[in-house]
Amino acid sequence: MRLFKKVVGVVVAAALIVNVTGCAAMFHGTSQQVAIRSNHPKADIYVNEAYLGKGNTVTSFRKSQNYTITVREEGCEASTLPVSKSFDAVTLLGVLLDLGVISILVVDGAATGAWTQFDQTSYVLDPRCVTVTPAAASYQPASHRPGT
Repeated sequence: MRLFKKVVGVVVAAALIVNVTGCAAMFHGTSQQVAIRSNHPKADIYVNEAYLGKGNTVTSFRKSQNYTITVREEGCEASTLPVSKSFDAVTLLGVLLDLGVISILVVDGAATGAWTQFDQTSYVLDPRCVTVTPAAASYQPASHRPGT
């Protein structure tokens, strides 16, 4: 009887260890590296209103969080882009472990957010700058010219 309890204890412990990580968390992780670039080297890059740098930056996004990228430059209108996510099909492998009850719903879903993945890992976002050409600035319609 004592040996039986030890064997059951080892089997239960092994099952718990296997279920500590879901398939999406094991294969694709709980975060993704993301590159953000602007064609304006002086543009300030923000993620969720936290400053990351100028021009180009690389950061890590946690899959359990939602993000918004904003690019600002003096004299320009800021551009903002919400970062989109979609379902990571690797999560479905959790059905093979425990019918998905713990590995999908608890680990990959509620605990880590690993059941989603970011749709892009590279973003190019520019502030909206209005440039006035010298010809356009000096143009006046005939009705506004002095002496007409």
